[in-house]
Amino acid sequence: MKNVFETLMDLEKQIKALDEFELVSLEYAKGRFLYEDLKARKDLPSFDNAALDGYAFNYADKDEPLSIKGTIFAGDTHSYELGKNECYKIMTGAKMPKNADTILMLEDEKLQNQKLIISKEIKQNNAHRYRGEELKKDELILKKGEYLTAAKIALLSSQGLYKIKVFRKIKIGIFSSGDELKEAWEFCSDENIYNVNALALNALFSESNCEVSYLGIIKDDFISTKNSLEKQNFDLLLCSGGASVGEADFMENALISLEFKALFKGIKARPARPTKLYEKNEKYVLILPGNPMAAYLACFIFGLKILRLLCGNSDNELKIFAKMGKTLKLKSGRNNFILGNLKEGLFYPTNDNRFGSGMIKPLIQSQFLLISNENQAELKEGEELNLILL
Repeated sequence: MKNVFETLMDLEKQIKALDEFELVSLEYAKGRFLYEDLKARKDLPSFDNAALDGYAFNYADKDEPLSIKGTIFAGDTHSYELGKNECYKIMTGAKMPKNADTILMLEDEKLQNQKLIISKEIKQNNAHRYRGEELKKDELILKKGEYLTAAKIALLSSQGLYKIKVFRKIKIGIFSSGDELKEAWEFCSDENIYNVNALALNALFSESNCEVSYLGIIKDDFISTKNSLEKQNFDLLLCSGGASVGEADFMENALISLEFKALFKGIKARPARPTKLYEKNEKYVLILPGNPMAAYLACFIFGLKILRLLCGNSDNELKIFAKMGKTLKLKSGRNNFILGNLKEGLFYPTNDNRFGSGMIKPLIQSQFLLISNENQAELKEGEELNLILL
């Protein structure tokens, strides 16, 4: 059994990206994963232009009164040229005239006898945007597997890359296991419990890169489990419950009988220890603990990682730098999951890290997750940390 970090590194070697894509326009690209490298089609900017409204002139003439030849507006495709001691009034985004290299901001304009006087100290090349200063034609702009944000869509738009290849949506199925479970829409007596995990896991995978199906509750017996598993054709199948030592036989036996092989069986971590992953023909079954907090955190760490790897993305979670706000004792020999919040740049564990794996409120009360190193017996006040945003 390995720790969290070792297991995540193993997954990067074991899980290959799908070799299937779909073509989408940029309106539908946010939240998808790019299927191929993309290069710039043209220089950005594609011509020298003004970064602000002002006057374009040659810096060598800054100490002389400048004749104003006219005004150049954005979208004007004509070519203009400056002679000695001349300038043009120019609007933001307009094409720079030849021989001009500097722009005086409109608010600093000073006129004398209808000529422009450069009376303010100004740096050469001020507000001059040069052709290709941001991107050169054929330069790599986005890599295969990148997660497409609104900002990246802006970049693609600047290149006229309107229809792009993205990894097809990952098909995810969700089961719950346990005879004691009742659905949220059913009557639930005091002897039963509501099925918390199914809807929570569904919410974790609600982005546009997934197709998620809830498949119901599996009964606690071998035949029901095997029948439920063998009928599915999902890229990733999630099942909460049936993962702990006392419940493992029917779930594990069912998967073995269906010729699945284990990629890992348990994690040296609290509270995700019972988590298991099986694979057959590049189809994956992630068995999660039944307790809500354990199931949620295990899926947050491993389920979302599997999703990204299937889409060619090996990036890790966004890490946020902070310092420990107070000393916290830990049990070493495992990764400890520590929920908490930041206050003035300091991390404070929720309820001093006292929680049970069946609890839910600490998840709601916490914005960040810290995963300790396996051999840490203490986190000291002031110690530097890398937090994961929940």
